[in-house]
Amino acid sequence: MEDRNFRSEVFPKEPTEAELELFFSPLERTIRWLPTIASLSMLLGLLGTVIGINSAFGAMEAQGKVSLEVLAGGIKDALNTTIVGLLVAIPSLYFHRFAENKIRYISELMVKDFP
Repeated sequence: MEDRNFRSEVFPKEPTEAELELFFSPLERTIRWLPTIASLSMLLGLLGTVIGINSAFGAMEAQGKVSLEVLAGGIKDALNTTIVGLLVAIPSLYFHRFAENKIRYISELMVKDFP
């Protein structure tokens, strides 16, 4: 927004809050999905963890004995789903915060030192 020509082309006079909101609303609508994706991926990772542990105990029950090999396989599956959930959730939250702050910064520059 350092280019004042671009700013004056978009807003010939100082923009109102409503004009800024309308200008940035497509971006804000787009980034609203990121926290939802992060939440869902964490919940799906947790669901996978519960299913993995449940299948490990189910397999031990079917064998009628406690076996480290059977338990380890179920726990490995549980941890893999947790890892995948976190690998989606963490970048989603990071990019949401990054984009949100960038939009706020640009909107502040749009009205700063307006001629």
